[in-house]
Amino acid sequence: MSLEDIPQAFADYFEINLTSAQVILSIFMICAVLLPVMYLSRDKNATTVYLFMFLLIEGALVGLGWLPFWFLIATVVLMALGLAKMGGDLVSGSK
Repeated sequence: MSLEDIPQAFADYFEINLTSAQVILSIFMICAVLLPVMYLSRDKNATTVYLFMFLLIEGALVGLGWLPFWFLIATVVLMALGLAKMGGDLVSGSK
């Protein structure tokens, strides 16, 4: 069994559809990586590290076929909108 077959085995075992199994396993993988990173950097302002690790894990999961590509694109678009809002607030002096 390869890594690409794990979601199908998970879906068969719990009798759910493949997409749900892929999303559930992807959430587990993201949490398994991000929670230790958040714990190790709890006293620092490490939002950049969190976002970088999140995108790195999402990219790996898209590469494995566990997440659809549009999920990664939606995440990048949301991060770009958040960065644009932060930049707009900085320029306008509202914060």
